[in-house]
Amino acid sequence: MGLQNKYLVTILATILAIISLSTAYAADEPENIIKFRQTVMKGNGAHITNIAAVVKGQVTITANLVADAQAIADGLETFGKLFPPGTEGGKTNALAKIWDDRAGFDKALADAQAAAQSMIGATASNDIATIGKALGALGKSCGGCHKPYRKKM
Repeated sequence: MGLQNKYLVTILATILAIISLSTAYAADEPENIIKFRQTVMKGNGAHITNIAAVVKGQVTITANLVADAQAIADGLETFGKLFPPGTEGGKTNALAKIWDDRAGFDKALADAQAAAQSMIGATASNDIATIGKALGALGKSCGGCHKPYRKKM
């Protein structure tokens, strides 16, 4: 499968995951919600990896950068809904601190969402230096959630 097709598959998988959020997720079993949020996070990771590959000069394919950035923003936009009460256990790296400090978690998530929106603008510029700065800011904001709210890996 070519790189273009991999981008398309990743983007479509993320879109499908987000669209399915329109169903009543509260009725879902906690383990299904946990799996779902892990899939959304893996999708975001794939899009970040795609953007980083361009910034690092590993690939010169820039046609999908805006779509990658938009998919990250879309994933983060729905992410707050993926931590309802009852999903703090099970096979997850999410720490109970998410539910104990919901205001702090929501603030960290809002920062990541803002960084993702900035990434959309940066990728639209098609300027690698601008994209690199936005990628650094996005990475820092991701750490703002991962460091306090995720088990050490």
